[in-house]
This record gives sequence, C-alpha cells and structure tokens, in this order.
Amino acid sequence: MFTQRNRNGLKVAAILAGSAAALSLAGCASGDTGDSDEPIELRMTWWGDDSRHEVTNAALDRFEELNPGITVVRDFSGFDGYLDKITTQYTGGNSPDVIQLYNEVLVEFASRGQLVDLGEQVDAGNLSLDGWPEDLLEVSTIDGALSALPFGLSTHGFIFDNTALEDLGVEPLTEGYTWDDLADFAADVSEASDGSLAGVTDLSGGYQVFEVWAKQHGEEFLDADGIGFSASTLESFWDYWAELRESGGATAPDVTSEYQATPYDAVIAGVAASTFLFTNQYDGVQERTPNVLSLERMPGEAGQPGQYLRTAMNLTVSAQSEHPEAAAKLVDFLVNNEEANSILGLNRGFPANANVIDAASEGANENVQRAIAIFESVREHGSPAPVPAPAGSGTVNALFQEVAQQVQFGQLSVADAVEQFMSQAASELG
Repeated sequence: MFTQRNRNGLKVAAILAGSAAALSLAGCASGDTGDSDEPIELRMTWWGDDSRHEVTNAALDRFEELNPGITVVRDFSGFDGYLDKITTQYTGGNSPDVIQLYNEVLVEFASRGQLVDLGEQVDAGNLSLDGWPEDLLEVSTIDGALSALPFGLSTHGFIFDNTALEDLGVEPLTEGYTWDDLADFAADVSEASDGSLAGVTDLSGGYQVFEVWAKQHGEEFLDADGIGFSASTLESFWDYWAELRESGGATAPDVTSEYQATPYDAVIAGVAASTFLFTNQYDGVQERTPNVLSLERMPGEAGQPGQYLRTAMNLTVSAQSEHPEAAAKLVDFLVNNEEANSILGLNRGFPANANVIDAASEGANENVQRAIAIFESVREHGSPAPVPAPAGSGTVNALFQEVAQQVQFGQLSVADAVEQFMSQAASELG
C-alpha cells in the first residue's frame, strides 16, 4: 500500500519498491478508459508560450491515439490571469481534470482539499513512480498526500555575453566565481563601456536569486513555518545590490523595471552583459541573439551551494474530476512515457524521472548539453530542495519585488526596507 508521508519525514521506500509493478500495470493500460467502456472526456489546462502549446498538444494527440476511449480537451493560455481562471473554475465546480500548477500555490490548493492524492493512484496501478528520486516525492507531499508530480525540473544559472565582453576587452567569469568577483566584473564592464553597458542586471528584486543567497548562508527563503532567513541575511543581499548600483555595475532603476520579468531580455537588448535565468531557458535565449552567450552556475556556489533542482511546474489532478483514474493515466503518460517525453523535449525543463531524460534530450544541441551539464552538477553538488512553500508565499514573492523596487528608486533605505518586508511577509504567512 501507499505509505502515508508528511513534511517532516516522508516514507517513500514502499512506494518505490512497488513502483515497477505499478509501471507494468500503467504501461499495459494504454487502452483502458477506466471502470466503464463509455468514452471519457478529460480537460487539461496549462500555461506557456506557443512552442509549449505545440509540443504539449502533440503529446496529447499521441495519448489519444494510444487511448482511443479518452479525449483530452485542451485549455491553454499565457501565464497572465492563469491562476484567476483556475480559481474561478474551482469555485464554479468546473475545474479541469489535470492542472499544471506552480510551487507557490500548491499548498493552498492541497490544503483546501482540491487535489487528488496521487499516491492512491499509484496503489491502483494508474501511475508509476519508477525512476523518481525520493526527495522530489517528499517535496511534492503535503499533509501526508502526494499532491503533485513535478512536470519538469530546472536550476538557476547565469549567462554572460561573451561577444560584448570580447569587444570591451573584459574577461567573462568562469566556474567557481564569487559574488565579489561578479561585483568587480560588473564595475569593469561599466568602466570599459563608459557606462553604456551595465555589467549585470539589478537582481535585488528577484526572490529566486535571494533564495540561492539565503541557502548559501545556511538559511532558507521560506520553509514550512514561513520566513526561513534572518533580517541580516536580507540586508546583506540588498546592500550588495545597492553598492553595485552605486558603482554603475548594475542596471539603473528604470532599466531594471523594464526588464524585471525577464532579465535576460536586457542581455539580448545589449543593455547588460550578464544576468540570472533558469538553465532550461538558455538555448531559447541564445537563439534570440547573434552574440555568443556562456552559461555558468550562480555566483558563490564553490562554497556552500545554494542551487537546487527546482520544480519548474507541477501536474495535479483535481479533486473535482469525475475520472481521476483516467486523469492519473494521462499524468503517468506525460511524466513517465519515453515517447511523450521525446515529444515534449525540455520545454518545461528536465524530466524528474531519470528513465526518460535521454528521450527528452535526444539530439540536444551544444547549448542544451551545457544546460544539462549545469543541471547534473547541481544534482551532484547542490542544495536540497526546499519544502513546499506555505500558503501566502505568492503574495510574499510579489512583495519582495515591490519593496526592493522602492529601494532601487531611493524611496526606502535598505534598513527600512528590510524591516518593512519582514513585518509584512510575516503577516501574510500568518
């Protein structure tokens, strides 16, 4: 039977021991439409760009071919308004059967009883966990229930515009560089370009960057109880970026605001020589510029690493689904089937199931191979993934950016900003 787990100590050995049998059952059930011979209609929703929609639809087409009794209605869009749409559908009792969710809201949906315990579907043979690392199952387990499965993993990274740096006569940073090295590099770029090119985008508003900083300081951004870092750690982070702005090494506040959502666009536009991204984005960013970009791990990783294998997004089954067995089989196909992962590729990141990574990365170009190398280095020498973010974390993430922006524009001192953020974040997290 599926062993119950909780956040403080998960027992997944029993699941993994039996998952080979579950895989056999799930793999042989490709034509099974559930308890009835009646046709089944499932709805699946996800967000993304056109390329994601294309590969996802192709994978769903193949699922329908293998399961002629099941039709998958596709509800896809961009990210803006996505959560509001899902919330409204739940309120109306009309949520999709299979839902792509992001980490910051997973606890909120699970705590309201809106998600199926996928562990029960493992027991029923509709879903396999063969090839799945235990720690990823732990991260996806909320209040003893396996509430989601990661639908793609990634990790943090840094890109450098080597073409621009060569023109300026500035050497790019390489493996093992520190935060101090980045500050010196950024100042050198600004000086060599007479201020026309920033060395790095101002990342003081990026909670995902601070998350790595906090882990490198032996702390967490958010843990199960709420705030997992000290005020002094946040102050050191915001002080660091304030000094970079003062030196001219980081982008000016108005430029930072323009590229806040996608800082790599600042590198593509030629206004910064380096920035943060997720490794699965590297190839797509490189395709958008003729300049040669290099990819490295985050600064400061040579000491206590802060990078970890991050769930890019999750697949969940709605508790409102009338066909949870069929929905679980669809999830199983998308995360465990080699053919499906060959179609999906690495659009959402790297598969969590080690058995299908080769299929997903088959024919990968040099850029993707570099991203895989960074990913594997974090797998071997990285930090453990954090526990699921508590309810209210999405608001805290937005607050982080808002307060940091006030510091950037001189509306708050760093000390006042830290005090304000710590107070408001604690209130949001209860």
